[in-house]
Amino acid sequence: MRKVILLVLVFSYSLMAQSAYYRLGYGDIYPTTDPSGSSLGQGVVALQDSVRISLQNPAVLGDLKRVYFGAALGSEFRSVDDVVTNNTRLEQLFMSIPIGKKFGMNFATRAISDFKSEYEINTTEGIFSENSEGGLWDYQIGLGYSYSPQIKLGLKLHTFQGLLRRESIAPIGGEMEMYVIKGDISGKSLELGALANLGEKVSLGLTVDVPYSKPVLNGNDSLGGTYEFNEFIEELNAWPTTIKFGVVYHHSDYTKFISGLRQEVYNDAGFDDARVFALPDGWKTVPVAAFQIAMQRIPSDRTSRSWYKRVGWETGVSIKNHYLVLDDANMIFEYSLLTGLNFGLRNGRALFDLSGEFGSRGGDENLPEELFARVKFGIQINDMWFRKVKRR
Repeated sequence: MRKVILLVLVFSYSLMAQSAYYRLGYGDIYPTTDPSGSSLGQGVVALQDSVRISLQNPAVLGDLKRVYFGAALGSEFRSVDDVVTNNTRLEQLFMSIPIGKKFGMNFATRAISDFKSEYEINTTEGIFSENSEGGLWDYQIGLGYSYSPQIKLGLKLHTFQGLLRRESIAPIGGEMEMYVIKGDISGKSLELGALANLGEKVSLGLTVDVPYSKPVLNGNDSLGGTYEFNEFIEELNAWPTTIKFGVVYHHSDYTKFISGLRQEVYNDAGFDDARVFALPDGWKTVPVAAFQIAMQRIPSDRTSRSWYKRVGWETGVSIKNHYLVLDDANMIFEYSLLTGLNFGLRNGRALFDLSGEFGSRGGDENLPEELFARVKFGIQINDMWFRKVKRR
């Protein structure tokens, strides 16, 4: 009986006004994790660079001439009602290798969703609190093919692996009861990519990521102080299909204008039968539309002795809506400024990236305004590090 009462209280308290980004749905979903993708937006799916490798579109792998290794570290700061939180973590590791003249392959892992949140509210009986930990990681293998200098194709297999632990403490009959849900999450998706060069000035990129085996939570729940637990399986039926489209206009040898669109489609009924990832009454899913436009300035001389000639930069703006709305009200929008720097070594062995994203989201009574800042640092090295230098 205590367990039934606690379950009812947990779902009842979930109806309170709160930040959707912290507790509702699947938490924060990270569409891009590397610094270059964060500073250029979805338009990066149409971008090729002879000195770097981008994992946003598997089609670019067909042009690989070197072996690349890379890593990215990210840190996000959020301010809600003058309370600042921070989450810093390793976000990406990868290796890309050429296979012959027309094929390339990459192996990578990246963070795509974060469930970490803390929530507390005063009730007539006492304090109800909830603490969630965990997230989803994407382990991927991609293959690219250069059909011609103008057309390239790619395929990528994503395997999702993650975990969730949610601890709820509520006052019942004068005592504090603890209810714990925990489990592992796994799933798969398939991504198709294409890249087309229209003359010397315009490049187009397209990717479609379809979850053919949606993530599934295999877990159990238990009541604190007892040995009783129930096993359960919950499919994340609302996990989205994602489409990205990008355009690059090569204005000059050093300047590019880049724009991108992303569409995420969620199953309207995906949360209806959910127990762990359930939505409170009134909350519904809507498709996500994201738009970014940016300008990129590449270094004037990557081999120069002057360090400032080896520095490139990006700047742009982004607007998108959240995937949840309350009572069919106006959509929740996010506005941000994008910026980035990159610096390469003279010998072409390494490239360092730094990106920043600053913006706000929400702003009504059901979703308090959140200010955020994301800072990311990445490094790419290539196989020139391991080649012997010939000396005269």
